Amino acid sequence: MPILLIAGKEAGELLLSVRGLAWLLVFSVVLSAFSLLLVSDTELSLLDNAQVVYDMTGIATALGGLLALIVGVDTIAGERERGSLVPLLLTTVSRDGILLGKLGGIAVAWVVIYVLAAPYLWAVGSTGQNLSDGLLGLALLGTPVVLGFGFLGMGLGAWLGTARTGLLIGLIVLVLAASPLLLGPSLRQTAVGRAFDAVNPFSAAINAYDAVIIDSVSVAAQATNLAVTAAWFALALWFARASFCRIAR
Repeated sequence: MPILLIAGKEAGELLLSVRGLAWLLVFSVVLSAFSLLLVSDTELSLLDNAQVVYDMTGIATALGGLLALIVGVDTIAGERERGSLVPLLLTTVSRDGILLGKLGGIAVAWVVIYVLAAPYLWAVGSTGQNLSDGLLGLALLGTPVVLGFGFLGMGLGAWLGTARTGLLIGLIVLVLAASPLLLGPSLRQTAVGRAFDAVNPFSAAINAYDAVIIDSVSVAAQATNLAVTAAWFALALWFARASFCRIAR
């Protein structure tokens, strides 16, 4: 199928190229640094295992979203600047097929990131609680968040036309979305913080991680958070389709 061929091409370029391997190396270094900091720092080493697993699932989601955003922008705006997008548009593959194929490459990269993150999560949380539920939560809630940022990147790349502008706006959106990782609980409990959490897919994901990993709540009880992340994915898909259809052959 053409979609699978496009996905295979995108995944191969991402994972087998020097740039793609560099991103995976950076991801591994970040997780390694966090793990070493946990072991060597006296204060951090006193953290509960569940809290550490929660922190690392949030970091994995943020890094996955960053990679998806950058690749998403490059697959549309970057290819258009390099002159490789127009020949693809002239083929018989539908625009939806092209989008899904390009997203397939991002999905493969996210699977690789997930597999890389799993040993680190096990290393710091194997003696604690709810590690398996945390991995399940990362798969169920992290995936729509990450792939949604991939669609956002594609939409920005198609709509704005230049990779630099699309990447700048996308990074601003990602930083705002991931800000709950840095904000203290008191700020998130304000009226503005609660309103932001209610519509922020990243907040929905980390709130679910908190409930599942730290509070031992069942993953099945996270229907509201799953709905928010699914709505984000659907909205980002709509934006990518609408923006991609604006590109002339």
